[in-house]
Amino acid sequence: MKLEVGSLKKILVIGSLNMDLVAYVPHLPHPGETISSTKFQQNPGGKGANQAVAAAKLGGNVAMIGRVGVDDHGQVLLNNLKQAGVDITGIRQEGTTGMAFINVSKDGENNIVLVPGANHQVTRADIDASIELIKESEFIIMQLEIPLDVVEYVLAIAAEHQKEVILNPAPCQPLSDKMLRMVHTLIPNETELQQLTGMPTSTMEELVKAALLLKSSGVVRIIITMGDKGSFLLNDELQVHIPATKVIPVDTTAAGDSYIASFAVGITKGMSDQEAAEFASKVSSIVVTREGAQPSLPTLEEV
Repeated sequence: MKLEVGSLKKILVIGSLNMDLVAYVPHLPHPGETISSTKFQQNPGGKGANQAVAAAKLGGNVAMIGRVGVDDHGQVLLNNLKQAGVDITGIRQEGTTGMAFINVSKDGENNIVLVPGANHQVTRADIDASIELIKESEFIIMQLEIPLDVVEYVLAIAAEHQKEVILNPAPCQPLSDKMLRMVHTLIPNETELQQLTGMPTSTMEELVKAALLLKSSGVVRIIITMGDKGSFLLNDELQVHIPATKVIPVDTTAAGDSYIASFAVGITKGMSDQEAAEFASKVSSIVVTREGAQPSLPTLEEV
């Protein structure tokens, strides 16, 4: 599975940009518990920005639409995207940059509290102002850390211009059948799949049934990410489990984001669905062995 950097179809990421404030702790705190951290870091993050940087570092041709604040955090985020090679002409500066407070335990698990900030100020007007980026792109990646009505607006525009949308339904919110019909590729984790369908997902059989229910809404391709259990790809021809590479996790932050971005890059480089999912699995296995969100994302040469 050889990859070559070259002229590629453009990937447009529309979504969130956050500054991650990360505390490394012995264990994730229980309700009412106060614990001391062993280390603290500030890292560029946000699901949208993570996915944009991940795709760009893997050789993707990437642009982004979103908002950051008129503050130091916002400038750091913009500089980091530019350094990775992301087109930032679609990102506006206004208000206060979004933040994420993240606890990371010694076994690599995390919990996250989001402060949306400028991310919740993204409007349909922002989309209209950058409509050329949508027209120029082959694939559009979105998450749910910006207002849901904006996500639905982009889905309608993408359908009008026959663009493929990859939707990461996180943080999970109810999605109408109308929205799902306009999604080409849906990439939830097990918990999000359960929340979207109201069905159990504790076994592979249950997981497949839930995925098939979503697919019946009109989604062409569904991939469920399952952490150290790998991922499951379901399309019109395939139902296949992609095993995870066995590693010792240090920090699982951005593992899902890197999977989504690398899958998109794989497709733009001409891989089959299964090849792209296997490539994505390898990328995310590298990410979990490193600290931070964007600092953990590998280059194409490293992969």
